[in-house]
Amino acid sequence: MTALLLGGCGETVSSSSAIPSTASSAISSTASSAISSTASSVISTKDDSPRGEILSVDDPSSEPITEPEPAPDPDAPLRDLIASMTLEQKIAQMTMPAFNIWDAEVEACFKELQPGGVILFAKNCQDPESLTTLTSTLHENALESEHNIPLLIAIDQEGGIVTRIKFEREYPGAAEIAETGDPGKAYENGLLIGKELVKYGIDVDFAPVMDVNSNPDNPVIGSRSFSDNADTVSEFGVQMLNGLADSGVIGCLKHFPGHGDTSTDSHTGLPRVDKTLDELRELELIPFKAGIDAGAKMIMTAHIEFPNIESDTFRPIYSSNSEERHTLPATLSKTLLTDVLRGELGFEGVIITDSLEMKAIASNILLYDATVLSVNAGADLMLIPVRITDSKSIDAYRTYIKVIADRIRAGEITESRIDESVLRILKLKGLK
Repeated sequence: MTALLLGGCGETVSSSSAIPSTASSAISSTASSAISSTASSVISTKDDSPRGEILSVDDPSSEPITEPEPAPDPDAPLRDLIASMTLEQKIAQMTMPAFNIWDAEVEACFKELQPGGVILFAKNCQDPESLTTLTSTLHENALESEHNIPLLIAIDQEGGIVTRIKFEREYPGAAEIAETGDPGKAYENGLLIGKELVKYGIDVDFAPVMDVNSNPDNPVIGSRSFSDNADTVSEFGVQMLNGLADSGVIGCLKHFPGHGDTSTDSHTGLPRVDKTLDELRELELIPFKAGIDAGAKMIMTAHIEFPNIESDTFRPIYSSNSEERHTLPATLSKTLLTDVLRGELGFEGVIITDSLEMKAIASNILLYDATVLSVNAGADLMLIPVRITDSKSIDAYRTYIKVIADRIRAGEITESRIDESVLRILKLKGLK
């Protein structure tokens, strides 16, 4: 038997091999079975439907579309807490006053206004017993307030020339530690300092100093810095930060974006640094980036003008010359705090100003204006907007909170911006 097969281009070709009819039937039967099986996998029917009603076809477009549920907000409980607070209570959480006296009136003031924290100086640390009693009272009063929000008690305990508590031992300064060449000594110093602070009920140490001491004529940093080399400052500074953290104390990098190349002390005047941002990236910002990468939770700003970075200016309050202008210092600069510190360096923690009573700020700009500018720039905590020394200064603290609240209500700061800072502060305190 001869079969006809199709060749290329439809040409018929003769073949001497025939396909038996039985095989043809088998192939036909197999193909029919396969088609039937395939069809049954595509079309499903109701078993109890006499008509074999078609229920569905496996077409992705026929499947119901369900929106994924949004991930739960881990900060929802804190946002609810913030929503329950008055505007004045939120503002108070963003303040860290100092106090030279401690009596029933000051205690009542803090219980009423509920500041986010307080800073201690040597005059608050006269002996171990009185310091322990003071910090215990401060913590207890905060936890008995309306919202039971803990208080941050802070201090400058760098070691060396900046040491407030001197009960038990002397701590070496940064430069002395770096001279050993052993970064482990910085960790040990941080750990020992931290353990002593925890013992006395103190939560925050405004250390380590991350300034690169690049100007030998600098009147305020000097031996407080680990080195004039950015990598050395980074290595030793991170080790001290880790030592503090392992003791249970929150460390605070300072003074962003760098106070090491100034010739003026910001306690007494307004320093100016003419470097560009690229120049800061090559030196001053390196230790801060290292600290951020190591997990720093808090950074303190510097009251320094950077006219080649910040373009906004102000007229100093002492000047009658309307043409006299100064560049907004870093503490008040959105370019430096939001664009650089938060945006470029990726810092998500709490930004605290250096003391607002320092002459760099207090002699040049009104306190209320400085606060508005600083918050809008990105700062969360105002350090020493008021130092309480008597009844008059207690009233000044109340007035400060009221005036800032009025200016928020007037639209100079959005309340959502306030809520951002309060959320960061509550998280820093360990609330969830």
